[in-house]
Amino acid sequence: MTTTESNSLLLTLLAVAFFGLVSRRFYIARRSIWEKQKKGLPVAPGHSFLFGHLLFFKKALDKLPPNAHYQNALGDIAREHFQNEGCYYIDMWPVSGVLLIIVSPHMANQIHANPNMSMQRPPLLPRFFKPIAGGPNMFDMREHEWRPWRGTFNKAFSAEHVLSLVPDMIDETLVYSETLQKHSKEEKMFYLDLTTLRFTIDVIGKTILNAHLGAQRGYNTLADCMLSQIRWHQANAETNPFEYLNLVRRAVHWWNGRQMDQYIDNELSKRYSESKADQEGKRNKAIIDLVLQGYISENQGPRLKSDSPCDELDPSFRAFAISQIRLFVFAGHDSVSSTICYILHLLYTNPSTLSRIRHEHDRIFGTELPAIPSLLKANPHLLNNLTYTTAVIKEALRLFPPGGCSRAGQPNVSLTSDSGKKCPSENVAAVFTIHSEMQRSPVYWIQPEDFLPERWLVKPEHALYPVKGAYRPFEIGPRNCVAQTLAMTELKVVLACLVRQFDFSPAYEEFDNLNPLTKGAGVRTYRGERAYQIEEGAAHPADHYPCRVRERKCM
Repeated sequence: MTTTESNSLLLTLLAVAFFGLVSRRFYIARRSIWEKQKKGLPVAPGHSFLFGHLLFFKKALDKLPPNAHYQNALGDIAREHFQNEGCYYIDMWPVSGVLLIIVSPHMANQIHANPNMSMQRPPLLPRFFKPIAGGPNMFDMREHEWRPWRGTFNKAFSAEHVLSLVPDMIDETLVYSETLQKHSKEEKMFYLDLTTLRFTIDVIGKTILNAHLGAQRGYNTLADCMLSQIRWHQANAETNPFEYLNLVRRAVHWWNGRQMDQYIDNELSKRYSESKADQEGKRNKAIIDLVLQGYISENQGPRLKSDSPCDELDPSFRAFAISQIRLFVFAGHDSVSSTICYILHLLYTNPSTLSRIRHEHDRIFGTELPAIPSLLKANPHLLNNLTYTTAVIKEALRLFPPGGCSRAGQPNVSLTSDSGKKCPSENVAAVFTIHSEMQRSPVYWIQPEDFLPERWLVKPEHALYPVKGAYRPFEIGPRNCVAQTLAMTELKVVLACLVRQFDFSPAYEEFDNLNPLTKGAGVRTYRGERAYQIEEGAAHPADHYPCRVRERKCM
């Protein structure tokens, strides 16, 4: 046999093997749906032998504004077809696979009551987070890898330590205020989300990395590469096999990742040298300082096996730390920016709520606004007295949660639907909880579409009191958001410093006049909301929230 014939035979065998593998996965996905249909389990309608539910899902997407978050379509399917069940299966192969969609808090509670299921992330998740974190991280690690590090980060994100970071938050908030003052003087429309993203990434750089990024005032390698990485990221890019053909996206992700890794590596070396020299612990501690301190005290740790000298970071720890910092930079700025925008949107479109939160701030901090930064720096515990402000934040997160939750299905583990059906979780690509639908569902909430912070202040016997497990923007259970205290504290700082200083007004009408829809482009609202959520990392307000801001005269 000649070399050419050998190569041809090899290529033929590879092609046959590939076709066989694809055919097997195709058959497994379709058979799984057929079996569930025969058992009377909740399966999305419109299933096709060739395309699964892809065409059906496209029809659901086509009903939304062109760039609306795909989770809205998944939620709409649940609301239209499965309100009595609280869940359904949908066949998205080859984009991902068969998914079990959850919108019932009762079913979500079952997930977190199961020790195995509550801990395990789906196999799809590491591929999704690869461009963001660059490697295994606290969000997508398997349980045995994740558990030791969660204890370390719990200490770093403790409530008391987070309060010690308030002065740094206030310094960055003052720069944010200067930017808003500039927009007020210009009297022009601007994009609040884009402005706020640079603010929140400065805050997270200081609190996580103990570094002043200066992104609000200019270019920063870590900040701008992360923002670029998110812009180029797509929700299904790492799970859809066809996205591997997008070589430009892959090149941009590689370049941004390389730049971020180099930047963080340099910062790690600086912080490590400073931590070794600070044996008495007198330095202000950012999150990474506490992690490095633990690393030093454990003599490079029982978890890490290395022959590296003590004056250098263990290579495996260094790689791990870089991935965690990238994750925290992403998660710590992206979802917080979106939430700030939605809180301001809801406050300034609900005047009575705005008046009440301002009254609370007058009572807690006094009416001298220029004194607030110094007051909070000296006594950050005052933030704990903001009862109504906390209710406002929670209600904004209920209406506009920044994401959803996914867990891996488990063998021999079924979830009971609201109607009592046993829904197996085995062999699904992911069990996906849609927060945006659960937290607005009329099945579980009174006046679900209304902005009512009072629902977080009433007693359990009140009709407005939330159903157990129906509110989960930070998720519930052992793998909830480790940084939720940091996020809530930052949101309180921002509102305390700014909500009495500025008036905001959405400028969507002005934006729409400048950017008319092309013929046949569809609608511009979702369930009556122009500031509907789009997918750009976390869920963000459409068109980055065009608005105008005015500095108040009463200062």
